[in-house]
Amino acid sequence: MYRKPRKGGGSGILNLDSLMDILSCLVGVMLFMVIYTVLELGSTAFQVQMPVDREAPPGSRRLVVVCAGGTVRPLVTDGPLRQLFAGQLVSFAEVPTFVVSANDAPPTDRFFRYSVAYEDQVSAMGERSRTLQLLVDELPGVPGDSAHQLDPSTGYPALLSLLDPAETWIEFAVDGESLEIFRDARQRAVERGFTTGWRPLTGGFPLTYALSAAGSLGEGPDAALSKPQR
Repeated sequence: MYRKPRKGGGSGILNLDSLMDILSCLVGVMLFMVIYTVLELGSTAFQVQMPVDREAPPGSRRLVVVCAGGTVRPLVTDGPLRQLFAGQLVSFAEVPTFVVSANDAPPTDRFFRYSVAYEDQVSAMGERSRTLQLLVDELPGVPGDSAHQLDPSTGYPALLSLLDPAETWIEFAVDGESLEIFRDARQRAVERGFTTGWRPLTGGFPLTYALSAAGSLGEGPDAALSKPQR
């Protein structure tokens, strides 16, 4: 007896079995690639070094190192400040006369010329004060030490060998042309145990440092130096 075949009631016109097979293969391949990548990364050693600025040692003196124009120039202010002020305290009334006389023959070192200036200030209560400033300008035609000139026996490396890392911390003032030599100079300081910091040098010369409030040097020139004002 002949039996007429019946159509499947649940089957549609579109069969998705092939598509599911393709998707399963793709997922399998991707999973294999992920596992392979993880295994390869696990067998490779990576070491990333990123200098981290530490806090300056308590009571330490700051040495500014100018990295500009692709060169390095230490800014050693102790001697010039002693020449300018000779240990004297400057009163409010004496500031203008002192600035004129100090700038008659401003001291210099290997790279910089040092002079002083002042600003008159008036508080909200009407009280007047004068703030002394140290101006540091470049000596014309005197470049700093380039990368191939950082010889251990001269210049910046020689200066590091004379300083105690427990008493001095180093702050680099860096312009956009000097990142490479800055890294080299900082690495040399870190290897000797110095605490370091840095700030962008964007204003050019002269550099301006506030020395005192109301014309007094307080405890002394080393303690009075503040952060560069740009």
